[in-house]
Amino acid sequence: MTQAFDLKDIDLAGFEEKVYVIAAEVLDILKELSRENQKQINSKMLAEKMTLKTSLKELLVNYDDKTSNGNSENNGLKERADYINSLTNRNKELEEFLKQTIQYLADIEGHFSNELSSQQLKFREDRNFENEIFSNVDTIKQSFKAPHDLGKIKMEVLNKIDSISKGIEKKREQDIQRLKNTERTLKEMGKQMNEIKHEADEMRKRSQAVEYESCHDALTGLYNRKAYEDKIAETIANLERYNVPASMIICDIDFFKKINDNFGHKVGDLALKKLAELLKERLRKNDFIYRYGGEEFVIILPHTDIKGALIAGEGVRSYIDKSVFSYKDQKIPLTISAGISSFKKGCDGSNVFEKADEALYLAKKSGRNKVKTENDVAAEEASPK
Repeated sequence: MTQAFDLKDIDLAGFEEKVYVIAAEVLDILKELSRENQKQINSKMLAEKMTLKTSLKELLVNYDDKTSNGNSENNGLKERADYINSLTNRNKELEEFLKQTIQYLADIEGHFSNELSSQQLKFREDRNFENEIFSNVDTIKQSFKAPHDLGKIKMEVLNKIDSISKGIEKKREQDIQRLKNTERTLKEMGKQMNEIKHEADEMRKRSQAVEYESCHDALTGLYNRKAYEDKIAETIANLERYNVPASMIICDIDFFKKINDNFGHKVGDLALKKLAELLKERLRKNDFIYRYGGEEFVIILPHTDIKGALIAGEGVRSYIDKSVFSYKDQKIPLTISAGISSFKKGCDGSNVFEKADEALYLAKKSGRNKVKTENDVAAEEASPK
C-alpha cells in the first residue's frame, strides 16, 4: 500500500501551539502600540517590538523539524511550508485590512471634528443672527418712542425690516451650504464604509477558502489527513464520554498501479475522483470520507458497530463493482478491497487504523474485491496453519 504522509510526524500539534503563542504575543504588541496612541500600525513597528520579545525569539529560532524520512519528509516540509504561507498571507491581509480600518477611523475622527467645529460655528452664527434681529427690533421700538415725525419713523422701520430680511436670506444661504457640506461628508463616509465592508467580506471569503483547502484534498474534494486526525479525536471522545459506537473502513483501488501503468497518471487521477464520487453517493451524509493518501481512503461511520459497518462496506464494494468507469470509450475495471475495525474504549486512533489495515491486507490476500473485518483477522490468526 502507498505510504502516506502523517501530520503526526512533524508534531503539528506542537507547531500549532507555538503559532498560537506567537499570535498571543503579537496581540499584546498591538495592544501596547494602541496604548501608545499609534494611529498607523504597520509591519515595521510589529517587527521592532517582536525583536524585543525573548519568548518570540526562542519560538522562532528553536522550532525543531520532526519529520519522517524519504518522501514523507519532503511532503511534511511542503505541507508545513504551505501551512506557514497560508498563515503569513492571512496575516498580511489582516495587516492591510487593519491599515484601511485605522485610516477609516482616522477619517471619521476628522469628519466628526470638522462637524463639531461646524456645529460650534453654526451656534455662534445663530446667536449673532438672533442678536442682530433683537437689535433691529429694539431699534424699531425705540424709533416709536422717540419724538420723530411719522415719515422718519416709517423710513427707519423699513430700513430695519430690510436689514432683517437680508440677515434671514444670508442665514438661509449659510444653512443650505452647510447642509450640502454635511451631505457630501456623509456620502464620502458611506463610500468608505462600503469599501471597508467589501474588503472585510473578501477577507472572510478568502479565509473560508484557505480553511477549506487546509482540510480538503485538492484532487477529490474529500476530507484530507488533517481533517481525519481531528475527526478521530472527536470520535474517541464521543465513545469515551457518551458510549457512541463508531467503526472505520479502509479501502483502496485494486490494481491501481496497473491503471497508472496502462493508461497513465491522468486516468489514475480520474479513477480516484470516480471512486470519491461513488463513495459519496453510496454512503450516508453523516459518514465521513477521507483521502488518506495515494489510492487509500478511510471512512469513519459514527453510530455504527462492526456489524453495521460490514453491511455498509459490502454495500459500497458491490456498488463500485457494478459501476462503469471508462476512458475514451474503453471500460476500465474499478473495484476496491476494504478492511473494517471498530472503535473501542481505551484504544487510540492508531490502534483502530492498524486493525482495519490488517483486515484490508487480508481482503487483498483473499483475492481482492473483498471486505474483511478485524474479526476475520482474528479468526485467521486462530485457525490451524
